[in-house]
Amino acid sequence: MTAGVLAVVTACSLIGTASAAPAAEPLDGSPGSAAATADACPAGWSTETTVWFGPPRIDTGIPNPGRDDGCTLLDVVWKEEPFATHGEFVATVVRATREFRDLGLLAAKETNTIRAAAARSAVGGPKDDSVPNTCTDRVALTFDDGPSFYRDQTLAILREKQVTATFFDTGMRIDANPRLPAFERREGHLVLNHTYEHPNLNQVTVPRLQAEMRTTEEALDRAGVERPFVGMRPPFLAANAQVSAELARLGFTVIRGDIDAEDWLPDRPAEQLRADIADGIADGRRNIFLHDGPIDTVAGPELMKALPLIIDDIRAAGLCFGTFDSTGAIVADRYVSSGDPIPSVVNAVPYLPLKFGGGEPPEPYRIITPTPVASAETKDETTPKTTGETTGETTGAASATMTRVVRPVTATSAASDECPNGWSPEETIWFGPPRVDTGIANPEGSDGCTLLDRVWEREPFATHSAFVSAARTVADEFVADGLLSSRDRAGVVSAAARTHVGGPRDKSVPNSCDRRLAIQFDDGPSHYRTETLRILREKRVTGVFMDTGTRVKANPHFARFQLDEGHELLNHTYSHANLNQVLASEGPDGVRREIQDGEAAFAAVGAPISFKGIRPPFGAANVQVRQIIADMGYTDYMTRIGTDDWVPERTPQQISDAIVEQLYPGAIISLHDGPYDSPAGPGTNGGLALLIDAARERGYCFGTVDHHGGVVADRLIPTKQPIPVVKNPVPYAPLIFPGEPPEPYVILD
Repeated sequence: MTAGVLAVVTACSLIGTASAAPAAEPLDGSPGSAAATADACPAGWSTETTVWFGPPRIDTGIPNPGRDDGCTLLDVVWKEEPFATHGEFVATVVRATREFRDLGLLAAKETNTIRAAAARSAVGGPKDDSVPNTCTDRVALTFDDGPSFYRDQTLAILREKQVTATFFDTGMRIDANPRLPAFERREGHLVLNHTYEHPNLNQVTVPRLQAEMRTTEEALDRAGVERPFVGMRPPFLAANAQVSAELARLGFTVIRGDIDAEDWLPDRPAEQLRADIADGIADGRRNIFLHDGPIDTVAGPELMKALPLIIDDIRAAGLCFGTFDSTGAIVADRYVSSGDPIPSVVNAVPYLPLKFGGGEPPEPYRIITPTPVASAETKDETTPKTTGETTGETTGAASATMTRVVRPVTATSAASDECPNGWSPEETIWFGPPRVDTGIANPEGSDGCTLLDRVWEREPFATHSAFVSAARTVADEFVADGLLSSRDRAGVVSAAARTHVGGPRDKSVPNSCDRRLAIQFDDGPSHYRTETLRILREKRVTGVFMDTGTRVKANPHFARFQLDEGHELLNHTYSHANLNQVLASEGPDGVRREIQDGEAAFAAVGAPISFKGIRPPFGAANVQVRQIIADMGYTDYMTRIGTDDWVPERTPQQISDAIVEQLYPGAIISLHDGPYDSPAGPGTNGGLALLIDAARERGYCFGTVDHHGGVVADRLIPTKQPIPVVKNPVPYAPLIFPGEPPEPYVILD
């Protein structure tokens, strides 16, 4: 990069975490410095990448060396795939590194590091289910304009098909949903700039162009998205000579697309999209230009239908997939999943009104309310199924939708944790029934499994002695590993001996598995809470109650009982307020007051919240509100799976079926405490019993949530206390609808 360009980029704070690269500007995605005819490995691995292998992804941090013929070390290794065994893969890496070392392209230390990384990977072994991705003709799959409502479905399809894509995301949508681009990068996708507000750059001033690029780079930085180079795609592919020159001066590689299926049009069926892309591939074009179906058009579902077929067609034609380097050339890449749950949109940002200058978009477009769209079936049941998310703007009887996004449970990634969704190391060691708590911290091994994980994975126990023996054996193992003292070991064994576990008085339900769920209830306690608690006691399931301060104070005996029974108590504000609206009308202090008053209500009745966790009513929490929540030390539970169980017409079976269809390990199920003044409660409670049974039949078990936002293990040990009933009913619907609630809601006596 010249000093002049560097000065401009630095002044504009464009680069952030991206490493700027000077680039001639190949607008059509053609190869840059080396002509394809002189390159023995066209569309191969770039020398700009580091040497890494996977699954799992193991990155050496060593630059990928290239020979004079254009082939890199990774080209030489991967051209031998598929590998029959892991040993064959390691042997291939040994031969390749020896060759590159003999050419003077690798040092001895680098050679050893690369070989060690290969040996630590699973490539070629029984755990390697990756799709071979070596060929001489490579396609780039790109998506513009997001992240939108359909992005989680796109990511689920790419995960299932093991395809790395390039996302040209808009700054306004990045800021609204920073978890999505951050996840995209962790998943191995390339995330680049598509301006902040999606203007036609040929129609804006130079200062506006600079601001559009700078603010989007800053949004990517805030989201924690690392970029291997500074790249962008102009909205509408609009970049005349003057715009192109300015983008080059700012250090951007401009990447256009050459296969445009016009997938944004609502009247384009999936088969037409598939056919158009097939025609482009047949013509020799390779840069597929797709769109993240805008949230306010009906175009998204057709692309979701077409995308897996398009991927299959490309592979059937003998082509494979890649991303881009700083020259704009399509280069090799491999898909290795992060193992993290796939996020979805929380704060929907409309697209079309921006495109058409505000107001209502012209025909045939129309504004639609997001609703769940079935995702492609996946081979791996651990891949989350797709659903929708509450936008935070829909209230009352209008149908809002739910989502699932769960943050990682601990710093240990799912890929390396042998006990995902297991017992938290922040828990103390306790056994039951009856509950006997040692007060000793639950130690965690290097594999991510804690002492309680190792004890309970052995259930069911044939006898009480078998349980005590298991506790003793596991405790001895943790002592041997230096994770438990001898004194604490004695405390663990003594506690196990004092329980009834495994004996004739043990009525608990076995609750050990690696497919764990948590169930959350919003809005109560209402008239129906008694029945909810009875079902949870009968089914031995811990509930996560997001209760409102007004109702907690009106019926304090519920909060105290729930705490004694072993359920989690968390915050749902004081008056069930839409926090986005509170922020607009009362400012940050109003938001803080709603949260603080809700927390104080629990403390005032002698049942403090389990930890600082909150579900904002209606899922309404924009970027500013979520920052306020975080600054108060709270974890927000924006993300979960559910259905519109609050609608009176929904039957128990419909509620259960809708949720069971979406289940995945680590999911938080969202239900509502059937409002006292609506007839929806029996449907929710009936659905609760059905979905617990159905989930267990599918190999799931139940736990609770921790303060990181993840699902962790727990066991319900019921008390002998009678389950309370509502004494002072607090209406719910009038809080949403001032005055009498609309049909079909009714005030119940």
